[in-house]
Amino acid sequence: VGAVRGAVGPDVDVMIDVVNRLTPAEAIAVGRSLEEFNLYFFEDPIEPENMDQWEYVAANVPMPLAMGERLYTIYQFLDLLNHRGAAFVRPDLSLAGGITNIKKIAAIAEANYVGVVPHNPLSPVSTAACLQLAACIPNFAIQELPTGEHEPPKSEIVKSAVQVEEGFLIVPDTPGIGVEL
Repeated sequence: VGAVRGAVGPDVDVMIDVVNRLTPAEAIAVGRSLEEFNLYFFEDPIEPENMDQWEYVAANVPMPLAMGERLYTIYQFLDLLNHRGAAFVRPDLSLAGGITNIKKIAAIAEANYVGVVPHNPLSPVSTAACLQLAACIPNFAIQELPTGEHEPPKSEIVKSAVQVEEGFLIVPDTPGIGVEL
């Protein structure tokens, strides 16, 4: 993390994801050891099932936590928010009910002053759907964008992927979610 921060400087947001691999004690220790690197967020340090532990970890690390890519109901996100377990929720449109349900999750997050960072590991279709969601929620924070060596994975399934200009995804003005299969 230090090497990345050194390479990109202080003006680039750096996030880490340990994919639910740590115990609460390990997550707190790792979080504290990374404080000097000014992370935008620390994603999914522990398993998502125990919200009491999420609250404990969130209260004891010096950076915001992001969580939720493995949650799939509005009630699970409400439980997370009621426990103050994350500064950012990471709903996955393909897992947590699509655009309509994620808008509901985003509204609950907004009422709790929590940002939304849609989880997006799948395809240009998922990216296009996430982009439409991002354009219509006030607490959108940042968008995950899968990349490949030359173009995003599975780009062959759409006629053209959403456009990126100077690091920003451009909301398309074409019908539907903006991509054609």
